[in-house]
Amino acid sequence: MLKKFKKLLIYIIFIIVFVKSFQVVFFPKTALVSVNKNLPEKYLYKEFNYGDYTKVRLLHSETGEVEELPLDIYLYGVVSGEMPVDFEFEALKAQAIVARTYTIYQMMNSKHKDVNADICDSSLCCQAWISKENRMARWDENKREDNWLKIENSVNSTIGKVILYEGQPIRAFFHSNSGGITESSLNVWGGDFHYLQAVETSGEEAYTSYESEVRISKDELIVKMKENFEDFEIDFSKDDCIEILEITETSRKSKQNKNRK
Repeated sequence: MLKKFKKLLIYIIFIIVFVKSFQVVFFPKTALVSVNKNLPEKYLYKEFNYGDYTKVRLLHSETGEVEELPLDIYLYGVVSGEMPVDFEFEALKAQAIVARTYTIYQMMNSKHKDVNADICDSSLCCQAWISKENRMARWDENKREDNWLKIENSVNSTIGKVILYEGQPIRAFFHSNSGGITESSLNVWGGDFHYLQAVETSGEEAYTSYESEVRISKDELIVKMKENFEDFEIDFSKDDCIEILEITETSRKSKQNKNRK
């Protein structure tokens, strides 16, 4: 009788251990995350539902035609137009998130409503975009499929991800090079956005466009200035005919004296 009891006890222990192991492997417990409800609202995570912004009405700047595309299909053309495909995959993913955020912001605040469009394909106005056919035509034939797959994956792996501030998509401006430090939005567009402030961007020294120099003659300077200021005049005999009067906190010129007569 005692032997049977011991045998039964061993079976029960085995079953308990097995069930516990099964729960650990197949039904892992969800870790509870403590949320500080005293944090300001702008710092609390809110899931942004962009279900109303799944289709993009794209204005082709050269033809004036408006094409409707699924949001993430449209982003393939943006990422491939804004960033070289040989950049690191994580950089392409970051570009996809920023581009998606910027696109949704533009859809909510479109400057092209007069032509029934959400955004255009010009980097001078909105953000760059290129069709799959045109992009692939510029790549070496033996790299086209792999390159495009990399672009698709960078977008697809970030589906649903946008950058929010106080629960709304930010004005996600982006650039290839900030010269080592970004500039406050207040000094660029005049709007003071808390998420667009001056921060250092280390590592940019390796970029080929990090530093550049342009030389023009005095006559060329006058011509270029008159393109924007018809009454522009300058006396080059004066040492202070061109003088920087103010700089921003990032050491960028903010006001310049052109010594107009």
